[in-house]
Amino acid sequence: MLFFSVLASVAAIAGFAIAQSPPLSNFSSQDIASGAAWEKLQKLALERMHDNIDFRGNKCNFETATVRKEFRNMTLEHRKSFTDAVECLQRLPPQVMTHEQSAQYPGVHSRYDEYVATHINYTMTIHMTADFLAWHRFYVHSFEQDLKKHCGYTGHMPYWNWAEDAEAIDQSEIFNGDEYSMGSNGVYIPNRDHTYLGLQNVNFPPGTGGGCVHTGPFSKTKLHLGPIDSPYNNNVKSDYEDNPRCLVRDLNSFFSTQYNTYTNVTELLLGEIYVEGFQSLMQGYGSDANRFGVHGGGHWLGGGPSDLEDMHSSPNDPIFFLHHAMLDKIWLVWQYMDIWDRQFIIRGTSTMANSPPSPDMSLTDKIPFGFVAPDQTFHDLMDTFAGSFCYRYD
Repeated sequence: MLFFSVLASVAAIAGFAIAQSPPLSNFSSQDIASGAAWEKLQKLALERMHDNIDFRGNKCNFETATVRKEFRNMTLEHRKSFTDAVECLQRLPPQVMTHEQSAQYPGVHSRYDEYVATHINYTMTIHMTADFLAWHRFYVHSFEQDLKKHCGYTGHMPYWNWAEDAEAIDQSEIFNGDEYSMGSNGVYIPNRDHTYLGLQNVNFPPGTGGGCVHTGPFSKTKLHLGPIDSPYNNNVKSDYEDNPRCLVRDLNSFFSTQYNTYTNVTELLLGEIYVEGFQSLMQGYGSDANRFGVHGGGHWLGGGPSDLEDMHSSPNDPIFFLHHAMLDKIWLVWQYMDIWDRQFIIRGTSTMANSPPSPDMSLTDKIPFGFVAPDQTFHDLMDTFAGSFCYRYD
């Protein structure tokens, strides 16, 4: 009996070892553009995930893991409980910042602001770095846990599949402004000029809003931090300056139709077999053909000016967390296309585009999370079924 048990285990390991990512050529251009290929890849990833996790025999398994759903797949009650909890976190006093630190962080008025300040503080060491994906995975996870701990949220972190809305972001149900949405677009401001982004060499038209979110959740939200690197001459003079204002959106399909389509997602998943290429294309660097990636596109589809487009203070807009949950889902699917080679693979340094030059990161490195949480070991952020994690996506 033992012999056959061992034989079965060896066979299982061998089966996983040859379970590699299918080539892009397996799918028609129509299936890629429509999202049918993405659906098939998600299902394939879930099948491999189920086999892999059950084989491990861990306490956290496929059945016990929490399941993150697309925002529109949640019940209306759960949608509202999520946005209510986010607004609760925006009202909750800081939980980690000390009285002595408050003078250094005058713009931190809430637990939510502690998240924004942390992202501001580490922006230059968590983008175009080896830990971009892992850092944001734990950041979103911590946000979810705080919604539960401090605000009585009993659901799970949703994600936003922006590819479904790419052709007309402003028409998405997610931004229709009712009580079950993520709040409205900004008030429309006419007669605005195009915006030129020199780094990407892109000149884009104004979006469909431009003013304050005016109905639904977050229409009464008061922001305090940022912007810091917006191209609209409205940046604060110091990183943590108190700058009270409303939440601004200017939803703009100029970006989503080019960088956040099902074609973009599928080509990212299947066109990049090495993590360095995968994370580069996702963030839109190292390529003249795609200077935003699904990550940058997902920020700039918020339009400009908007709070989502500012690299440092973009968590000011709660849609940030749903956007990064979508990126995390894409990374998880990519990992499970070839889990034995991709589970713990990292490449890169700890500084943005390695400027200034820094050593390659390793899985034993400690990663700081500021006001959000204690430092974490890189290795512990690579597997959503281990450590402090126990979740998957629908």
